Formats: sequence, C-alpha cells, structure tokens
Amino acid sequence: MKELLLRTRGEEPALAITKDRRLTDYYLLNEDGLAYEAGAIHLGRVRRVMKSLKAVFVVLDGGVEGFLPFDEMPGGQPAQPGDSLLVQIKKPAQGGKAAFLTCDLALPGRTAMLLPLGQYAHASKRVKDKKAMSLLSRRLCPDNMGLVLRAKAQDAKEGDIQTEIDRLVSDWDEIAQQAKQTTAPALIREAPGILERLMRDEQEAFDRVLYDDEKAAKGLPIPGTYHDKPFSLYGIEQQLFEALKRRVYLPSGGLLVLDPCEAMLVIDVNSAKDGKKAGNLSLRTNVEAAKEIARLLRLRRVSGIILIDFIDMDTDAQRQTVVDALEEALKDDRVTSEVLGFTRLGILEMTRKKAELMLKAQRLENNTNEEIEEPHA
Repeated sequence: MKELLLRTRGEEPALAITKDRRLTDYYLLNEDGLAYEAGAIHLGRVRRVMKSLKAVFVVLDGGVEGFLPFDEMPGGQPAQPGDSLLVQIKKPAQGGKAAFLTCDLALPGRTAMLLPLGQYAHASKRVKDKKAMSLLSRRLCPDNMGLVLRAKAQDAKEGDIQTEIDRLVSDWDEIAQQAKQTTAPALIREAPGILERLMRDEQEAFDRVLYDDEKAAKGLPIPGTYHDKPFSLYGIEQQLFEALKRRVYLPSGGLLVLDPCEAMLVIDVNSAKDGKKAGNLSLRTNVEAAKEIARLLRLRRVSGIILIDFIDMDTDAQRQTVVDALEEALKDDRVTSEVLGFTRLGILEMTRKKAELMLKAQRLENNTNEEIEEPHA
C-alpha cells in the first residue's frame, strides 16, 4: 500500500511517502526558495557572453546568476550583454555552480508537457505503445508549439488530456503576457511546490493520505484521514536516519556501503551478517540489494553516475537477474534512471537524472569519522 503522510505540527513541517510501510521519499514542507528551483521561469538579463564556454551568464531576479549555453538558446545564437531573455531553471544552483538555464521552456502537467517554443510532438519513453501515443501527441499538439504526452496519458481519456493541454496553453499565454510587461531581471513564475509536483509526477496513485492538520491536505485530489502523529505510525524519522547512513543493512543482514564523491556515488554490496547460508547467497543478497538501492537512490535524491559493486556472481544469467530486479524496482521512481550494465571488472553502471538537490542528514555530518566495520564480501 502506498501512503502519503503530512506532518505540519510540532517539529519541522514535512511529508513522507511510504510503500508497504517503507519510507521512499521525505521532503520538508518549506516553500521558500521556489523562485530558484527547477521549473521556475524568469525574465533574465544577459550579463556576460563567454564564447570560450559557448554560453552566457544571465542575471535573474534577486541578483542570482544563471548559466545559459548557446545550444539552449533559440537558434543557438548568443545574445548580447543587456539583452532580456525568458529563461527557465533546468537545474538549480548547487555548491559553487550557477543555476543551469534554458530558453526551451516546458510546462508540465499530469498527462502532457507543453513546449510553447518547441516544434515537435512525441510521447514519453515510459509509454508502452509509443507509436499510438506519438500519433495522439501530434494530433493534439497546439499550432506552432511542441507537446510530449507523459506515461499517465496512456490511462487517461482523450478529452481529459485535451482539457489539460488547453489549461497549459492558457498558462503560457499568461506567462508570455507578463514577460512583455516586465523589466528584466524579474521572476515570472515560481517552481511548483512539492505537493503539487508529487500529485503531478508520481507514477502510482496514493492509496491513503494521513494528515495532522486538515489545511495541509486542502486541494489534494484524494480524500485524507486525520491522525494526530502520522510520522509515528512507521517510525519515519528513524527510517530516515538509518537510510542516510554510510552503512545500510539489508533485512537479511547484508550490508550496503555508500560513498559519495565529487564525480559519482559508489555502492559496495556485502553479505556481512547474512545468516542464511543455504542456496545461492551472492545472488539472493544482490537481488535484495538491488531493490534496496532503488529505494535509497530515490530517498536520497541521488543524481548523476552511480557505480555498484555487487557480490561476484558466476554467470551472465545471474547478473541479468540482478539487472532485471534493479530495473523493476526503479519503475516507480518519477525520476528517470538508466541501467547500463556490468563493466569488465564486474561493476554495474547506471545513471539517474538530476531533478532535485540531494537529501543530506545534517545530524550525521558530525559522525563521518565513525569506526568502520569491516565488511565481508
């Protein structure tokens, strides 16, 4: 059963998503900073043209600077200092890196994504019948715009999809009109809040919503149930604490060791304290690890390159079983991942698209020098 838990009283307001009582997502319900999150739209002003980088730096509302490559601009032609550009944040600023911008704006809905400056129509890679959905996308695409039908369009009525497209076109008209009447730099539209994004992007509908304040659940498309302490039901805080550690134990006693570095996340899989010695221990632990890794990547909001050192296996068939288990577990993730397979050294390579800032446990930062238990391969 998939549940959405909303906590707005007592400690920091937050939400959690659980699947069969296991935590898969955790977000603070803090709507500050949405002006600079992915999806926010600004009327920016070009400050510098960097031909060596094939990009321009654009000043956004509040003096924040963004990075806009030439190939993210109309026609790939660089603008000049002082020019105004309507841009959307593709990736938020992180560390010392400026926000990554694009002029190819996208307005996502639940079943469709409108590309108001685009010139093509197609279907998401997640759809099963891509040919049929691509034909539908081309038929519903507004004139002189682009359109992408999302996976949820497969189960929606054509009339409902058309209604959402009409709403997105209306939203674009408002954005374009506001931009014409505004002096750069200025915020045109904030990124959607976390609840709105979840309702829009979750692959699977929620079976139940629990909240401690009726106002927090106002506007949700499904009815909720009051609970004075929803996070206490499944020990959400403790689950989060355990999931964000460097060492995460599997239910069988196996062990995952997660080491993030500048370029990638490296995960080591070990049998550790697994007491079930009967059967194929390595395959059993690896399949269990694959399912848990999919959960942790989503919960931690990991992005970029991920290398997984599974326990050595004897055959290609066993390795394929592990790949299949990982891909199946990743299907519920609203962020796209790609499993590339095993290298000659037996390391599984995969990537996860960057959509959000990585979740970090501040309370763990002082424990990075904890004694490391020697894993058993």
